[in-house]
Amino acid sequence: MTKQPSPAPTQGVSAPSSDVAALPERVRAMRALLRAAARSGDIDELRPVIERNETMPIFASGPARPRTFADAIDFLKARSFDGAGRETLALIEAILVQPYARVARGPVVTYVWPAFALAPPAAPSEETRAQMWRCVLFAAFAAAPDAAPPIERIGIGADGTWHFFWSGA
Repeated sequence: MTKQPSPAPTQGVSAPSSDVAALPERVRAMRALLRAAARSGDIDELRPVIERNETMPIFASGPARPRTFADAIDFLKARSFDGAGRETLALIEAILVQPYARVARGPVVTYVWPAFALAPPAAPSEETRAQMWRCVLFAAFAAAPDAAPPIERIGIGADGTWHFFWSGA
């Protein structure tokens, strides 16, 4: 019996979609948990969502990033302009109501919100521009007042694992 070759890994980014029903069930469930925590107004409501993962989501790179589950909420509070995490919660909600993109890298599929963080429109409408600004940390405006600030993004794996919440790639 000859072994059939494996299909070639797929690469690429899908067109933006707002069809939440098309998401895998576990992705929809994680998105719902994140939105519920964000709407609660209490950053500590993110703790059980973060701890659902076997590994912690990426919130930053470099030495300042949180290294343990116990550090994650304090990090998110400190990163928030208000120091209490309300900006973080507002960002999560603003990001997750935007269209998403399906990103395939070999066998790994991640759903990324907002899609425009991966491919910003060349000439965004005023409405799209306003949506983009809602997905930016307040501190990013001061850091580079003459440049387009980095858009925060959330990535959830096809298995429902929360992979990241940051402005990195």
